[in-house]
Amino acid sequence: MRGRLVCNIVALMLLRLAGLGAKGLPWAGCRWRRPTPVQAFSNAGSAGSRKGWLAPFCATAALGLVLGHAAMAQRLTDAGSPARAAVARAGVGRVALSSLVPSADPLAAQDLSFDASFARQAEEYLRSKDGRLFDSLTASPALAHILAHARNFDYDVPKDSPKALVDYLLGPPEQQQQRMSRCEESTAYFSGPMLSDPHWVGDALRYLPADFRFHGSLFLTFGYDIGVAFGGNASLNCTHAHFSHPRELLYYAIHELHHAGFMAYQRPPKLADIRSCADLLRLVEYSTQLEGMAVLAAFRHRRQDGALGDDPDYVALQNQPRMQVLLRAYFHDYDYLKGRGREPADEAAWAVVHRMSSGDRLWYRVGAYMAHRIEARQGRDALVALVQQGPARFVAAYQSLSSPGH
Repeated sequence: MRGRLVCNIVALMLLRLAGLGAKGLPWAGCRWRRPTPVQAFSNAGSAGSRKGWLAPFCATAALGLVLGHAAMAQRLTDAGSPARAAVARAGVGRVALSSLVPSADPLAAQDLSFDASFARQAEEYLRSKDGRLFDSLTASPALAHILAHARNFDYDVPKDSPKALVDYLLGPPEQQQQRMSRCEESTAYFSGPMLSDPHWVGDALRYLPADFRFHGSLFLTFGYDIGVAFGGNASLNCTHAHFSHPRELLYYAIHELHHAGFMAYQRPPKLADIRSCADLLRLVEYSTQLEGMAVLAAFRHRRQDGALGDDPDYVALQNQPRMQVLLRAYFHDYDYLKGRGREPADEAAWAVVHRMSSGDRLWYRVGAYMAHRIEARQGRDALVALVQQGPARFVAAYQSLSSPGH
């Protein structure tokens, strides 16, 4: 106890010497606009190595002190822990998954990084209004990821310039204090408990082909949707109200990382290219497999943590009579689009996408139900094989089950 207290005091002194007060910790970092119906696909640099043993040791202890996770601090400061210095580095920016696990761990082969720098810099900019921080935000890889996603899925955000997008994401002044507080909590969890044992990444990998390798980052962003994936990267919005319980970040990380893996095999459609009802049908099929398998990927961890009741999609999945109603509604709209074929995608056709993506969230819940039934009947290998075979085969595989709704 005395040794830990001394180290906590030294750690805080080191933070003070670095110019960081309790509110200026480097882990800290929305103007969230309700997405349009077609937006439901979700729906600066490493700190480098530390010299000497005292700095990472005490920085890690400080992490545990500030976050209130004393047990985690003790575990991370054990001699030989590969996560010790890496988690300390995560507090100031980017950390590689491979640095958090032993070299023999299968996760060490994954080229995945966790990057909280955008969230941290956004929060620091709102406090200081330092133009250098604003410039860093506009040039960050996290913003490039957001901008690419917004352009592909035609989000209702500024898409013409990085500066305009950052201005939008930071949001109006009257909401910034509340968002900074939530972001502070999210960033602490993202950079601390989430990385103390990163084997939850395996929950996403369980539902991806065995040869899949990540080549990207999971960003913690500020003010954009709740979580998205695109171009090999994924992100979570530190200011989103759903993350008022920070552990939801972990479940959504599984969800979005599965998206990133799925998109490596099946490129997402570009909404600007949709012209016909047949194009919309492909969008529905794509979103059903994309979202359904991601919902299923996080199911096991949620159940283990007793968190199935914390998200309405999982509440619905446990209600069999409700799911039968949703299945009928899904296939009513699915057959409607299929019947219209090459007819132009008019307002009535786009209304199907609205019903699928919002309200009863049919392509999330029905998609997860389909994935679960396929896995239960044919095995997980058969379900995972459908990632490469594609969305049309996914829906067909469910329909081929005898009495698929039971």
